[in-house]
Amino acid sequence: MGAKIKSGKGAIMVPWTNGLNCYSFAAKCDMPGGTGAVSCVPGARAGASVTAVTIDKKSLYHACVADGFEDVSGGVIGSDYKFKNPPHCDNAHYLVAVFYDNRHSFHFARQLADGSKNQRQWVHKPSAVQDAHNMQNAWYLGEDISNVPWGPYFEFVAYLIAPLAGVTVNRAAF
Repeated sequence: MGAKIKSGKGAIMVPWTNGLNCYSFAAKCDMPGGTGAVSCVPGARAGASVTAVTIDKKSLYHACVADGFEDVSGGVIGSDYKFKNPPHCDNAHYLVAVFYDNRHSFHFARQLADGSKNQRQWVHKPSAVQDAHNMQNAWYLGEDISNVPWGPYFEFVAYLIAPLAGVTVNRAAF
């Protein structure tokens, strides 16, 4: 898996404005549309955003697809097998992993997809107030995110793909 990296921001060269969250980071959307709270919310672009009251794995998955991400999990939600065996996408797309936070929220990670030798490395932005990085509790996300200790709160939902240019997402109340 390689050496652990102390400064993910410097190592992966991902400038990302604080105030944007994991969803905008996964979408590579640094200028999200819409109004509302600081965070970008799955489904807001499609006019049907998830809320803390209504979110579950299925609604989260459908909200992401409605916003413009493409399904590559075959509609199978929450499969441990699918999580451990991510699909490969072509060079015009990058892979996104969707997680349901059982505290009634969500989280996302994406492959770097920058054309570098590290383009299949997984990166994430833990919160709107933190820089994007590829560390989680001192674990390097690497190329296999099924080895990352996501629990006890995060449950895998599905893999999605996005075009290299990203997907436009919106801000909304959550």
